[in-house]
Order: sequence, then structure tokens, then C-alpha cells
Amino acid sequence: MSLEEEIKKVLLNNPSILVDVLTAKPEIVYQVLARITPWQNLATKQDIERLDRTINEIKNTMATKQDIERLDKEIEETKKIMATKQELEEIKNVMATKEDLKGMATKEDLKTMATKEDLKGMATKEDLKTMATKEDLKRLETIITGLGARWGIMNEDSFRQGIGELLSNSGWKVSREVLYDRSGYVYDEPSDVEYDIVIKDGSVILVEITSSLKRGDLPTIKRKKEFYEKVKNIKVNLVYVVTPFIHDRYPERVKAMAKDMGIEIIYPSS
Repeated sequence: MSLEEEIKKVLLNNPSILVDVLTAKPEIVYQVLARITPWQNLATKQDIERLDRTINEIKNTMATKQDIERLDKEIEETKKIMATKQELEEIKNVMATKEDLKGMATKEDLKTMATKEDLKGMATKEDLKTMATKEDLKRLETIITGLGARWGIMNEDSFRQGIGELLSNSGWKVSREVLYDRSGYVYDEPSDVEYDIVIKDGSVILVEITSSLKRGDLPTIKRKKEFYEKVKNIKVNLVYVVTPFIHDRYPERVKAMAKDMGIEIIYPSS
């Protein structure tokens, strides 16, 4: 038997010898471990501390019993405010269908609707009070028809005078005024501007009486109104053009144009 075998036999039969040797020489243990497992793969003190911190962090982020109970309560509250199947059916019944939406105004429809600015320009309740009634317009038309029948023997001044007298007899206060337009705002050159002003129920009405009316006269009449308001510092409530004849191929178009300018044309109907 060789020496190594004899030593091995002795150690196996007396393991306490190994204990005594390792106790006396503990470095032998580290040398053996280094051979079995490389030292870099062994956990260091820092590794153990880091692992301990990680475990503590996990513990801190885990839900507690109280957290789970609170979550259960929140789920129950959510269930209470959620719509039931019956409520969803009721909502479905009152919601607009695809066919309903087809009947709604489109983007193009909205473009044609009156804007806030359009509504501001509409006549107010006070404005409507100052407007001539249907009877007033009918009476003026009758007057013009009667005078127009004799137009061949009357000049414009006579026609104006006749209209003024008839309006006065109907309870309207008629006055004639002349304002000097130094800047030429009305006629594009300095000139006198003549006005026939009618006062009715406190409203100021500008009446333009002319033997015939052309389309190009309308802007001038509009400027006359603006000039009067500026000089007198008062509002002209209405502008009437009284004439027995509209010198235009399309009289109704002239009337529509005048209406857009805030001017009402009164002349005999055919």
C-alpha cells in the first residue's frame, strides 16, 4: 500500500484529524473553495447588503391588507355609479340615430344662418314703433297716384309742395331744411343740400321727393341721410323716397337695392 493510500485510510478512520487541521489552518478552506468555485462568483458583503435593500424595497411597495380593503371599497363605489343594463337601454332609446343626424344642419347650412352681427343689425322693438304702418304707406301711394296722374302739368317743386301739404293734413309735421356741405360729402363738391323732414311721434323721417328715381340716385340719398345725422347730431329713423316713376328697366330690383341701404321707395303700383 502506498503512502497516500495509508494517509487517506487514516483520515477516513479518524476525521477528527481534519477538524483539528482546519481549525489550526483555516486558510486551507479558502484555498479549496477558490479551486472549486472562482472567487469572483462568490457573494460579497456588498452583494448581501444590496440584496437586503432590494428585499426591503419590495416589502415597501407590496400592497398591505389595508390597501386591498380600500381597493375593494373603491370597486364597490364604482359599481354603484356605473350605468346598469336597463339604464343603457334607456339612453340608447333617447340618443339620436344616424337618420336623426342626417336631418341636422350641415356645415354649409350653418354658414347661411344669421350671425350675432346680423342680429345686431335687425330692427329693435323701438325701431318698429317708428316705422310707417301699412295704412301710412297705402295713403302715401294713393297721394302719389293722384298727383302722378297730373304730372304733365306740374313741376317738381309743385309736386313736393303737394305731398307736403297732404302729409301735414294727415297729422305729420313737415319742414324743409337746407344744410351747406362744405366738404362735398354728398355731391362730391361743396353745395347746399336740401331736405324734406317729417316728424311723426317723435321720430325723424327723411322724405326725398323726386319726379323720377334712377338706380344711381340711391347712394346720394344715403349720403344725404348720413350728412344730416352728422350735422344735426340726431338719428334719422326712416328714409322714404316718394316718386311717381322709377327710371329703370327693373324697378323691383331698384326697390330691393334701396331696402338694403335702409331706404323705402314709395311709388304708384302698376
